[in-house]
Amino acid sequence: MKIKNAVALVSLLFLMIKTDIVLAQDEPVFADSVSFANFLKSQGKIPGLQFRLVDSSKAYILDSALNRSLQDGLVRDFSSALRLKDSVLRSFEHDLEIQYLIYSDPNTFNATQEYVSNLLRNGDIEPTVAGNSNGKDLISLAARNKYSPFLKGTYAYFGEFKIFAVSLIILIFFVFAFGMILFMLVFKARRNQKEKLLTVYDEQIVGPLSEILFEKTLEELESMSDLDLNEYFPSKQLKKPFYVQVLVERILALNKKMKGDFKLKLKALYKRLDLDSVSLKKLKSSKWDTIVTGLVEVNEMDLTEAIYAVKQHVNSPNFHVRSQAVATILNLSDSVDLSFLRDQTFPLSRWQQMNYLRIIKFLHSSRELHIETLFDSKNQSIRLFGYKLVRVIGRVDLLAILEEKSVSVSPEEKIEIIKSFEYLGVPALTELINGSLMSENIELVSVAAKAAGAIGDITSAKIICELLNKEPEFRLKMVLLNSLQNLDATVYSQFVNESVNPEVKRINMHLSDSLLQDV
Repeated sequence: MKIKNAVALVSLLFLMIKTDIVLAQDEPVFADSVSFANFLKSQGKIPGLQFRLVDSSKAYILDSALNRSLQDGLVRDFSSALRLKDSVLRSFEHDLEIQYLIYSDPNTFNATQEYVSNLLRNGDIEPTVAGNSNGKDLISLAARNKYSPFLKGTYAYFGEFKIFAVSLIILIFFVFAFGMILFMLVFKARRNQKEKLLTVYDEQIVGPLSEILFEKTLEELESMSDLDLNEYFPSKQLKKPFYVQVLVERILALNKKMKGDFKLKLKALYKRLDLDSVSLKKLKSSKWDTIVTGLVEVNEMDLTEAIYAVKQHVNSPNFHVRSQAVATILNLSDSVDLSFLRDQTFPLSRWQQMNYLRIIKFLHSSRELHIETLFDSKNQSIRLFGYKLVRVIGRVDLLAILEEKSVSVSPEEKIEIIKSFEYLGVPALTELINGSLMSENIELVSVAAKAAGAIGDITSAKIICELLNKEPEFRLKMVLLNSLQNLDATVYSQFVNESVNPEVKRINMHLSDSLLQDV
């Protein structure tokens, strides 16, 4: 980026320096063809320019008396070409003209005039008679007129639009460059200052925290006056946001590592220092990362009085805010009806489900969780999560409700309900397993066939045999045969013996091998 800026700056400066040259190209050097011919006569030899006398057929002509030393009839100066033309015309009657050659290539009169004009503009040749190239006597003209500058006034230089635009671009570049450098210096200075303050505040906080935790009991901490507490943490320092931030981070870090009375002391100290109000204030922030930080602090320090404020973020459009808010409510609520989760409009991701499941598995033995509330959610991902909770937590008492729900739910939900019955080992209604076996959804059929091996009936065995006769794909065929073997070994043996399909024979050998039972 720096190299590109430097190249742009050099290019702009070059354009400013060459502005007068570029603009001067608009003005013709020679007023007309006569002035150009007069210039050629007076100038003599011009680099790269030659002349030759040709006839109407473009054949070159030599005068043996005047041009014995010339090759191909070429002359270097225009005056010699004119003399050659006059000499030939006196001796012969020909329709003759002078041909102009630029670096030995024939060119027109106008092209030659432009070539010589460019040489004069670029300073490659100096006119023999100065000031007369355009037919004007510039010296005499300048003597009769008083000098007057073309650009008048202090700001006349910026009156030209192109020059002003280039100057403005250069000025903007320097302003941005200066601003970037200033920003980097300020940013680095603030970061260094923050690191120094962090070191200083750590030294001021760690010592008092350790002394309170190891030398004060919980009763002594709660009975301490504000003056005594300020001896450990000065009120002047508690007014500084960065000091409070460091203090909160150190208390949270210790709270994760400590147990028993130490955690109670930390929570009591957190409230005594009024840090809970700081956490509640973060929940009202407009920045999502600040809200998440506040939710984590509320969760870690068990601030149950903040549950109402936390519920405001349960249906937040931000994934991180929404996830942390639900986790916080699950941790803090004594009796959770899960209605806040039921009413969520956003789908639950796998990560969210795993996180909530971890919390619920830890708390369900000590908290009253109304999991059945999730079955009535309008959000399918939440209903599926509710079915999984029944299976993982082992809520056999809710299986009756799942049987009723299975009649009118989608195939995806039926799969989770069947898995719950199979996992808990409780026979379901015949319509749920057998009806799913006859479904057109292959995944549902596979799950129902697997469950039929554990909780199916005689009708399930007949349906499995009918499915096997329809020659399903290999994976489904293997599931069906395995379930039929577990469900009714006699029917399984009879089917295998009567079957002429070699694939059935190979699957039977696999299922009969004790070493491959779990493969």
